[in-house]
Amino acid sequence: MKLVGVIGYPLGHSLSPIFQQAAFDALGLEVRYERWETPPHRLGEVVASLRLPDRLGANVTVPHKEAVIELLDELDRTAREAGAVNTIVHRDGRLMGYNTDVAGFLRALQEAGFQAQGARALVLGAGGGARAVALALVQQQAAMVVIANRTYHRAFRLAEALRPLARRTVVRSIPLTYSALQDAGPVWDLIVNCTTLGMPGTPEADKSPLPPELIPGQAFVFDLVYGPQPTPLVRMAWERGARAVDGLAMLVYQGAESFALWTGLQPPLEVMMEAARRALASASQGGG
Repeated sequence: MKLVGVIGYPLGHSLSPIFQQAAFDALGLEVRYERWETPPHRLGEVVASLRLPDRLGANVTVPHKEAVIELLDELDRTAREAGAVNTIVHRDGRLMGYNTDVAGFLRALQEAGFQAQGARALVLGAGGGARAVALALVQQQAAMVVIANRTYHRAFRLAEALRPLARRTVVRSIPLTYSALQDAGPVWDLIVNCTTLGMPGTPEADKSPLPPELIPGQAFVFDLVYGPQPTPLVRMAWERGARAVDGLAMLVYQGAESFALWTGLQPPLEVMMEAARRALASASQGGG
């Protein structure tokens, strides 16, 4: 029996164990996917345990996607450029860091019918998820990417890191404040929430990173947060007449990329998506 898991804190909301286990079971693999809830002071210890012979690796989620980098032996190009890791693969005692959030976000965005090339995008947040999203938008040659974060210096550092990679994209940073967002202009084509505001099971589950009047009716809103019910941001976007989706598809697509890295096999994507949707439906009915 091999072990793999998700490293984060807190982890009560994570669907990864459900749909990843469904994928391993569907292919008859003797692998158990576990929740490894890891407060920051235990991150080094938990990552070191991934070197054990029975560990395939791990997914990494909030708040560890950046901090985990210094604990790894090697990064692939996407993880280096994003400055964030969401997948660790154990190979012969060495820990390799990857970022599958970039591919997962782009696939979910494209399947929702939005093309990023030439778009004016607002990215809310500057953590690991925002790093992947902003890199993806630069790769797709968005016209403008504005990164807004409550702790402004983190948005500034992310924008500075991305500018050398941005041939056709203007990359800017602003504080995540009402006045700064009002002044930033232009009217956004795409708004992506990469903060934890609206995440079920947290003290901020009922909060949105934007007030409704700052959501243009013609924008496409992508909330990385997902839950049994539409997130506050998604609800507000719909009320403004905007198109909006949550982060469930991205979650499954990035997880499928991780599955392929761990196993070398084609992930059973339909099985994974169905398991994730069933789990959310059960949670919305009070079943978990």
